[in-house]
Amino acid sequence: MNKKILTKATALLTCLLMSLSVTACGGGSDSSVNSTPNSDSATETVKGTITVDPLTASELGAGFNATYLPNKKAIKQLSGKIDVSLDFEGTQEGWKALAKEYERLQGGDVVVNINTEFSGSRYSERLNAELKNMNTDWDIVEGNLGYGSTQERCIMMTAGIDAYNPYCGENVQWSSVLQPAAYRTKEAATGEDTYILNSEIMQTCWFVNDVAFDEAVAKGYLNADGEAEYPITWDDLIYLCECMEEAGYSNPLGITLCNASIDSLQFTWLLRVYGDYYYRQFYQYIMGGEAGTEWAGYDPLATVVENNTGYGVQYAKLLNMMFEKDCGFGKGYVGLTSEVYLDFVGNLAKMKGHLMNNVDSTEFGALRDEFETQAHGKQSPQIILDYQGFGITYDKSDKLELGYFDYPQMIAGKYKSGEFAGQDIVDNENTITRDIGGNGGFLSIINHTNASQNELNKDFIKFVMSPYGQTIYYKGLAAAGEVPKGLTSVKNELVVFPAEWKAFFNESSETITFSGDVDANPFLSWGVRYAIGYRETQNVIRDYWKGLLMTGLSANQTLTVNAFASKWDTAVRADLVDIVTDNGWAPEFWKNPNYNLG
Repeated sequence: MNKKILTKATALLTCLLMSLSVTACGGGSDSSVNSTPNSDSATETVKGTITVDPLTASELGAGFNATYLPNKKAIKQLSGKIDVSLDFEGTQEGWKALAKEYERLQGGDVVVNINTEFSGSRYSERLNAELKNMNTDWDIVEGNLGYGSTQERCIMMTAGIDAYNPYCGENVQWSSVLQPAAYRTKEAATGEDTYILNSEIMQTCWFVNDVAFDEAVAKGYLNADGEAEYPITWDDLIYLCECMEEAGYSNPLGITLCNASIDSLQFTWLLRVYGDYYYRQFYQYIMGGEAGTEWAGYDPLATVVENNTGYGVQYAKLLNMMFEKDCGFGKGYVGLTSEVYLDFVGNLAKMKGHLMNNVDSTEFGALRDEFETQAHGKQSPQIILDYQGFGITYDKSDKLELGYFDYPQMIAGKYKSGEFAGQDIVDNENTITRDIGGNGGFLSIINHTNASQNELNKDFIKFVMSPYGQTIYYKGLAAAGEVPKGLTSVKNELVVFPAEWKAFFNESSETITFSGDVDANPFLSWGVRYAIGYRETQNVIRDYWKGLLMTGLSANQTLTVNAFASKWDTAVRADLVDIVTDNGWAPEFWKNPNYNLG
């Protein structure tokens, strides 16, 4: 992939960390919605303001506050075509409703194309091709899948968020109707800017067919507390699969290894959640000053420990722990052939033999259909990891009885050798399992050389991310019988959506708890999940995970835990050489944990 050489190492490190958390970073400011080299400050000639009346509060539904109706007198009359190209995952009817209403407000002078041609891995691959195509027709895209190109090709929206948005009412600042998660990168660090607007706040959880669960209990399943209840540990989950199989359910675990899942969707949730669980303990050694100085602000029970006073990653120290086997501080080497990483991968490897058939070719949408419809009876998946919102659909299915539970704790092993032999690899009793919950619906605007097109696209996003637009979106979803993955990042009290949706989210949230955001963990992007998107690791990671977790492969395709770790370590180190070269750092600088990255 193209690698952009950055002038300051710290800028690269911050960007790479935040790209892991499905956002992007960059610099500059904005005066229209933006006015930076990345946001085209030219203002097009417009006819004036729109002449079509917005819907009334009563037409939008009971409870809509008329204060937040669009200000017709301040909305520009525009013209042109907008191409919305997302991996919709069933939300396209909501987007079609948005398109229809925006076209109506603009008096028919704007056409909004909802491009549903690509999904799953095909969408990710096509998006990255379009980001490289300076003449692309794509306008609104899913920026988190931009493989590091989002901040280079998309418009920065920071200042626009702090400005007036006429779709939100008279004299209403856009940010005042948004929850902070909508523009998280804007608040995350000094100098950081928003190239992605997160339209949803999501939670993920495990769903189970209680029919199969009850049959597993009849075969002897009990959780770690000795109760016939849902799993509370990772080994409980694996044992539940075994008992379901004894009851006649083949391959009950609904985790897909399709390319999109390994790249950025369901399977990566496991890497993020449990990678954070294993590696968050090392925060205390990579913060602050000289090597060997432990960070007093570390709290294993903090949901967002990164907000604690004194948090500040020393990346030379982090890389020393990940890549220097003679690391001389902290708990020593914890990289990709260490006991820590092998234990982590070994726990994930327990899924082998329990995954559904055709696991590498089943896209996430097809997996959902299999679970909901139980089309293949006892050969269908009985347990699935998914967004909380899909429980609304699953709960209505007459093919299963729905249950749900939080991420089970992955009980870690012990160090086998060295100074810490016999100690727990993770303090299992005092370390919480955090979630990927938070941002979703990652909307970015591709930056075109055409100023009028940029202005039109920005105006559309202002409409979409308003109380009015989000109410339209939910009306469209409900009319089509579809459900959201999560509730909107526009303040919920300003948006009207079906009462049963909010009731489900409220009820399920008593069981599915948000325990902090894993994606601020800097270890994830330095080997645990990937090597910050560089070429070598990007090319091989899919095959490596499939080789570890799939059955029925040839001997030369199958990987043991140790072989997986060794091959992955080699790939990550190859990319690390390129990273060092691109940024002008000293070769093998990580051998010195106090190295100044500049």
